[in-house]
Amino acid sequence: MKLEHSAGAVIYRRREDGQLEFLIVQSVINDNWGFPKGHLENDEDANIAAQRELAEETGLKPEFDFNFVQKTRYALAAGKEKTVTYFLAKYVAGQEVVTQEEEIKGDKWVTLAEAKEYLTVHDKMKVLEAAEDYIKKNN
Repeated sequence: MKLEHSAGAVIYRRREDGQLEFLIVQSVINDNWGFPKGHLENDEDANIAAQRELAEETGLKPEFDFNFVQKTRYALAAGKEKTVTYFLAKYVAGQEVVTQEEEIKGDKWVTLAEAKEYLTVHDKMKVLEAAEDYIKKNN
């Protein structure tokens, strides 16, 4: 079984009414919605890869919280599995989302309730629910 490793982050911000919103992106490859993420390169740590991938895919440089770690693992095609390590990242006001067109088809800010319509595979809703719980306890 070949194992691929990726890293990414749940990016969040608060609306003026205090409600949390999360940035989700749509993959060019399979149309799935999820969080910005990508493969670890060479001997890269997951936290370095997550920062690099977020900058590449969204143009954002958020404030990372590496104390929040969620991992998912799922099967890919033909004897491959993928492990994804997600961290938490707080959106920095004034930055603009500029997506990498080769990889990202679309992006949107959603609430936890709205996300259920989009995050339908690979335990992404569990990751998002854990992130919202963590934010409410720690921020």
